[in-house]
Amino acid sequence: MKHVVYRIKGFDCANCALKSERHLNKDERIDSASIDFVGERLFVTYKDAPMSEAELIKKIKEVESDDISITKYGKENKPKTKILTAKFWITLTRILVSLAIILVLRFVPNINEVVEIVFYSVALAIVLYDIIYKVFRNIFKLTNPLDEYLLITIASIGAFLMGILGEGEYFEGVMVVILWQVGQLFEDIATRKSKEAISNAIDLRADFANLIDGDHIVRVKPEDLKIGDTIMVRVGEIIPVDGTIIDGAGSLDMSSLTGEPLPVDASAGQNALSGSILTSGSITIRVDKVFSDSSISKILELVETSGERKTKTERFITRFARIYTPIVFAIALSFLLIFGFVTNDWAESVYRSLEVLLIGCPCAIVISVPLAYFAGLGLASKNGLVIKGGSYLDDLTKVGVLFVDKTGTLTYGNFQVIKIESFGMNESLFMEYLLAAECRSNHPIAKAICAHQKVASMTLEQQEYEELAGLGVKTIYKNHTIYAGNAELIQSKTDNFVEIDTYGCAIYVAVDGRYVGYVIIGDTVREKAKLLVNKMHELGIKVVLLSGDTKANVVAVANEVGIEEYHYKLLPQDKTEFLEREIEKQKNIKPKKLVAFAGDGINDTPSIIRADIGIAMGGIGSDIAVENADVIIMQDHPLKIYDAIQIGKIARFVAIFNIAFAIFVKVLVLVLSLFGYSNMIIAVLADTGLTIVLVINSLLILARRLKHK
Repeated sequence: MKHVVYRIKGFDCANCALKSERHLNKDERIDSASIDFVGERLFVTYKDAPMSEAELIKKIKEVESDDISITKYGKENKPKTKILTAKFWITLTRILVSLAIILVLRFVPNINEVVEIVFYSVALAIVLYDIIYKVFRNIFKLTNPLDEYLLITIASIGAFLMGILGEGEYFEGVMVVILWQVGQLFEDIATRKSKEAISNAIDLRADFANLIDGDHIVRVKPEDLKIGDTIMVRVGEIIPVDGTIIDGAGSLDMSSLTGEPLPVDASAGQNALSGSILTSGSITIRVDKVFSDSSISKILELVETSGERKTKTERFITRFARIYTPIVFAIALSFLLIFGFVTNDWAESVYRSLEVLLIGCPCAIVISVPLAYFAGLGLASKNGLVIKGGSYLDDLTKVGVLFVDKTGTLTYGNFQVIKIESFGMNESLFMEYLLAAECRSNHPIAKAICAHQKVASMTLEQQEYEELAGLGVKTIYKNHTIYAGNAELIQSKTDNFVEIDTYGCAIYVAVDGRYVGYVIIGDTVREKAKLLVNKMHELGIKVVLLSGDTKANVVAVANEVGIEEYHYKLLPQDKTEFLEREIEKQKNIKPKKLVAFAGDGINDTPSIIRADIGIAMGGIGSDIAVENADVIIMQDHPLKIYDAIQIGKIARFVAIFNIAFAIFVKVLVLVLSLFGYSNMIIAVLADTGLTIVLVINSLLILARRLKHK
């Protein structure tokens, strides 16, 4: 199977996108297809070879009359959100011309009846022709014509014909379509504004880079930069790609990556991540990653492709919209027949039935619910979180147990060597062997041991270097076989090993089968770790600490942050077994709770994958974490886990509120209409006006502030 993401544009309404999505899923070449109307993306998993863009458009055209365009997804073809399009101005002109005609006819006295009918007909045709075209296209293509276009067509033409029969007014028949078209314009503007606001909230890609070329500075596209290039960043500019600062100093606003508003000092030798804004000073950067591999590009790609994973609420709306319109038709027809036969007032019966059709458009729900989750993902990004889909926002609200790793999650992971003990050799030789073993590892402990040490030449002298997951490392250095790691590893490789019991992390060393000493590495608990545990307990979420560290270290950290259940000396597979047991246990509990795991994204990858929700701490630097985690915390800040759950609850609440409020308003207006207390103007407002209100309600999610107290 092959998975492809496309940009898709041209749908007039969310219901049209849903209809096209259902049609694509019927194609035997497609395993699954999902359309994100708000984000203008199409996700397709093919059973075999992918279809071309032209084939996809042709397939969609079988059920859709809108002018659809499809291109392969990529950063280079990301469309700019245009609020006022050519289509907007054309539709607005048609509305104004039609409105001018009916106002003249309304207020000019003694107009000939034939002339009046002709001009009202022209006014109606001006605003209705594109809608009727879509209705007939659906009928001729033998696709399901029961959609909002048929609803408005029947309602407006029915009202107009009643005017001809003397049972109503031409003015109202035309005005219904004008108001509907006006509502569509505002709805389109609100939706486009929402896309723009969300994009602006998360998109901090630089438009250019200042490339230093000899004695000149050349402005180039970030995509054109190569590894090893040198660029200059001035005050107010966005760092275009990841690199290392080689000259200058200043302050960086990294809120686009971490969600933290406080500036970070930057100077020579430090890393500079793309998406950061230089707020003071001037710096020169050596490019370490090309644009497509840089931090901000990874974040944006994850956020922009997150619409594929739809929530249960969104899937419910998809099914709901499919049967909703036929139900509305059935209600209207039933009322027409029952009211007509009971009262024998067929004119009134027809009028009320037409109101029912106008009330029945499902767009308010179909647009606002996905938009609530889309805005939730935008709010997460603003707060230094990447959540890989709306479905995970929903899942976060159902977490019952949170398993956490210790090192790098609850603790800073900024280890320091606080004690060195060697046996049978001097300390300098012992440290040389230890540095040789650790110099090629990216593990936080290895980095702490090698910090401020000259190990570059040692990396070239390694043979048969191997990282042993959950145990340590092995290498051959200067013809000596060296093992460095935990007690289990060294005990299995030597006969003279004696384990020590002390606070801190002990790294034992064996050379040529002989235990030669150890170092003690110290670590400190993160400032907000205890607050995270307290917040989890307030939410009724159980927190369990899983660590490969010694009992003394794990107990000390657990007591400091308030975790009652903890397990120590665990290998990666041991952690996964704990997860497996808890997941099985939750299957027998009503209501079922989900199991989350938060780790550093390297040794904890198996647990991140197995958990219902995998959370990677500071994971943008790890390709493994980005690929496998469901939630990525851009800063090593454990309280962000609580923020993610908060955002999930906000998005879910707004989505459910939108559904409930939309149904309430529509039912209320429907009842008023059936009892004669409404009219077609109110019916139109119950559709397009309601849609605008709910779209704005979803967009307000972006303005939410997360609270920790």
